[in-house]
Amino acid sequence: MCEFISWIEVERNGKKEILYLDDQLLSEKRTRELLKGSKDNDFLGHHAIRAAWNLKDDEGKQGEVRDFWNTQKLPKELRAKLRDFPTFQKNFGKMFESYAQPDDLSYVVKNAPGSWKKLKDLCLAPFLKDAKTKTLKVNARYDLSINELVKASKQDYVNPDITDQHFPTKKCPATKKEMVLLHLNKNVSAKVTMMVMKQLKLRPGTVKELLSLSIDDPSLQWKFLVIAPGSVWRRGVGPWTLGPRPVSSNRNGAFLIFQKVIGLGGRFLFLAGADFLSGFALGKVADVIQFGAANFAR
Repeated sequence: MCEFISWIEVERNGKKEILYLDDQLLSEKRTRELLKGSKDNDFLGHHAIRAAWNLKDDEGKQGEVRDFWNTQKLPKELRAKLRDFPTFQKNFGKMFESYAQPDDLSYVVKNAPGSWKKLKDLCLAPFLKDAKTKTLKVNARYDLSINELVKASKQDYVNPDITDQHFPTKKCPATKKEMVLLHLNKNVSAKVTMMVMKQLKLRPGTVKELLSLSIDDPSLQWKFLVIAPGSVWRRGVGPWTLGPRPVSSNRNGAFLIFQKVIGLGGRFLFLAGADFLSGFALGKVADVIQFGAANFAR
């Protein structure tokens, strides 16, 4: 798959040229006719460049840079057109907004520097637009320990690493909390998920709140994964286990999920790596649900 921004370096009449697409070229009637049948980010890549510039399949040297804000990686012909957000918007804004895919948007949100905040906000907007939420009341049992909550939730299997030692919390009075189930309907990174939650004035759910939810509504986890990314435990880097399935992770963050396992007839409480969301391919609308509190600043 070609990335934005892509280009093709060719030699014409003894001179090097950098050929690419921008908003102006894509808006021309001739280009639109040549690119009929293209879809999604086909418009951002080498195939579209070849069609628009009438190049043969093997003609020229292809290039692409995903982190285009690092302009030193770009050919000099493109640097001035991507030196900041205003120049990006002027030259490529329409084509990027129209054809960039969720993984493109997620990459920008996750990796673009603070000086490109307006672009990050632009890329975050589709995730906010598609986000679905459901508010529910949870009897948050902060007065119980993790071990007591695990026992009270009557799981058929509990990852042995879910303990008071790994998730130390202070006991405080139980209280009714307004909690939110959040579904993004996209395969996104954990960082993007946290940014969406912040924009929606949510904070990530915690281990005690997740366990309390399991006690209040035991059947919920049979419908979809419920993740509480607000409780994190770290251990040594390397492959480790998510329930009965191996997960290879190069990060050492872990958060809690409830999961129904096909073929096993029980309720399970697992740990998942911090990169679990970015590695989980969504199959149904209700496959992965984030769990957060309606009051962001607790």
